[in-house]
Amino acid sequence: MDTSNLEKLENLGYFTLPPRHEHCIGYTGLLILMRHDPIARQVTFDPRTIHMRLLDWDGKAHLTTFKNTTPFPLSRIVCPSTITIQDRGGQRATFFVFGGSLEAHDETANEKVYMLRSTAPVLELTTGQITHANQFATEVEALWAELQMSWGMDDEIFWRHLTKVHPFHLYAASLQAVLNHYDQVPDLHTSPHQQALRHTLQLEKTWLQEAGQWPNPTPVLAALRN
Repeated sequence: MDTSNLEKLENLGYFTLPPRHEHCIGYTGLLILMRHDPIARQVTFDPRTIHMRLLDWDGKAHLTTFKNTTPFPLSRIVCPSTITIQDRGGQRATFFVFGGSLEAHDETANEKVYMLRSTAPVLELTTGQITHANQFATEVEALWAELQMSWGMDDEIFWRHLTKVHPFHLYAASLQAVLNHYDQVPDLHTSPHQQALRHTLQLEKTWLQEAGQWPNPTPVLAALRN
C-alpha cells in the first residue's frame, strides 16, 4: 500500500473504496486497519474487532469475530452479511455486503490491513439515520428472510447457498426483487423516503444496463436455489 493511503488509514481506521459511479448506492470495497497494540496518539477510529460471516475451511458459513492477532490466511470468502467493526472505545461502523473476498496483509509489525473487495456494492449503514443504503439493506434482509423460509433451510445451509451465488448476481436479483415489490404493492411504499429509494434503485439499474453490465436474463431470487 502506498504511503499516503496508509497514513490516511492509520488515522481513520477504515475507509471505503470508490463507488462504480457517482450515484451508486454503495462502494467497491473497504479497507480496515487493526493494530496489535494501541498507539499513544489520538486517532479518529482504532478498530479492535471485525464481526462478519465468512466461509470457513470446512465449507460452512460461520459468523466470525476476529482481531489483529487472530490467525488469518491471505484470503477468505465473505458470505452475504452485515459487517461490524468495533474500535477500542466501543464505537461501531457497520456495512452490508452481498459477498466478496477478504485479504489480510501485515503493513508493519503492529499493523494489519484487511481489504474487502466485491463485485456488488458494499453498503455503508448509518445508525439513527434514514439513508438509501439503510433502507435497501432492510428491504433485502426482509426478502432474504422470506426466501429462507420458502426454501426451508436452516441458517448455515441458507448462507452457504447464498455464498455460492456470484455477489453481483445476488445484488441484481435482490435489487430487482425490491423494485418488483414496490410495483406489486405500491400502496405500502408511498413515503417520500421509499419513493426516493425506488428512484435511486431504478437509476442504478438503468446505469448498469447502459454500461452493459446488467445481467441478461435478470436473475430471480427464487431461482437462485438451482
